[in-house]
Amino acid sequence: MSDYAITNDGEILDSNLFDDLSWEKLKKEYKVGDFKTICCSSNAIPKTSINFKKFFSHQNDECQTAPETIWHKTAKKMIVEEFLKQDIIAVEEKIGNSWIADVYLEFNNRKIAIELQQSPQTLKVYLERQKKYQEDNIEAIWILFHPRYITISKAIGKYRLKNEFNNKVPKSGYFPSLSHLPVLYIDEQNFRVKGVGLFNHSIENFITSIISNTLVFDRTWKIA
Repeated sequence: MSDYAITNDGEILDSNLFDDLSWEKLKKEYKVGDFKTICCSSNAIPKTSINFKKFFSHQNDECQTAPETIWHKTAKKMIVEEFLKQDIIAVEEKIGNSWIADVYLEFNNRKIAIELQQSPQTLKVYLERQKKYQEDNIEAIWILFHPRYITISKAIGKYRLKNEFNNKVPKSGYFPSLSHLPVLYIDEQNFRVKGVGLFNHSIENFITSIISNTLVFDRTWKIA
């Protein structure tokens, strides 16, 4: 079961954006093969659950692809497509000097990499990989699978407590957020970009903030 499917023209369909009439029309008029699942490219079938939830299912058996992989493919495609909607070309799997960016783009004399991290890695590795991007004058933003985000947020909290506060919690408190390591996550249910504090934005707004350079750090990462 998925909220999303992709057309033969490469357009992402979000079942949540259909009203009841248009969804029923789609179900009556589509042909098998018109839509594919993002996770494994099998035929996607528009359906409605007994609780009136609109969704796309696999034509045959349920997909065996790992949730992390489904998340990675869906998030990456949605990000690339959103840049394209805003007339900016972003490429996937860009190979550079000791780095490979999931999504990469250049515009207005800026170089930007977006890493969609689905597998576990330590904070040390995040910082080492971030340094490689910085050495090439690339702005790197990390978007994580939610379980990875929870783990790394705890690590960042411990890192700051030790290196900035001598293992004593300041009276004003602190956030598990670093100015030199933008770390957020995309919710695998509704595909919104979220993070520390009140960061909760659509992918459209998130991409717009990158383009307009309004994704800033002020104790936490936020859109100015």
